[in-house]
Amino acid sequence: MSTGERFTPRRANRVVIAAATLIWLLAGAGRPANAEPTDLETKAAVEFMRTVIDQINPALSVEDSYCATALPWAIYSHATQFELDWRQMFALAWQESRFDCHAKSRQDRGGAYGPFQIRRLWEPLIGDPRYRYYDPELAAARVARILRYYQETERFTLLHRRGFRFPLLCLFNAGEGRDVNMDYCRAVGRKMDVVKRGWTDYRAGRLVAISAN
Repeated sequence: MSTGERFTPRRANRVVIAAATLIWLLAGAGRPANAEPTDLETKAAVEFMRTVIDQINPALSVEDSYCATALPWAIYSHATQFELDWRQMFALAWQESRFDCHAKSRQDRGGAYGPFQIRRLWEPLIGDPRYRYYDPELAAARVARILRYYQETERFTLLHRRGFRFPLLCLFNAGEGRDVNMDYCRAVGRKMDVVKRGWTDYRAGRLVAISAN
């Protein structure tokens, strides 16, 4: 589960960003979840993610078939929009909730919500994460904004220079003010490695077999 101290965006226009984000979310702008990808590369990525979800959390297709179907497309869509690696967003959802869109936790101050376990400390950037937290489209949009924010911070650059393989995923857990949780970094890094290998096998037409552990 993610831990971290209070999120404190340093940008002067953070209030404007938060307001614009809230309006965008409430308006449901750019909601692609009901549409299916058409180009071959995107379709392959989405189908690969659905294959992995079926292996990691097979009950999800029965208990919440909409989440199992829509989350991969939402991840790919918003990762592309924010120029992020969709595989990192996918590994993050695996680490945080095993892709469960209805996941909730009270361990973090203010709670953590949805497939990415988004915390209320990010509210200045993405609005109240409790609002329709179970919606895969909104969850992916919110986490993409968070990751993009962290990608532009000095700490991301510092971790990258220090040799962290996936500094963005480590920052999602630690935030800007806390020490990096190395256990979390290693755990999410292992999942990222599995996703990368699985995607390589999938594209090559090989069987994708992934352990839930």
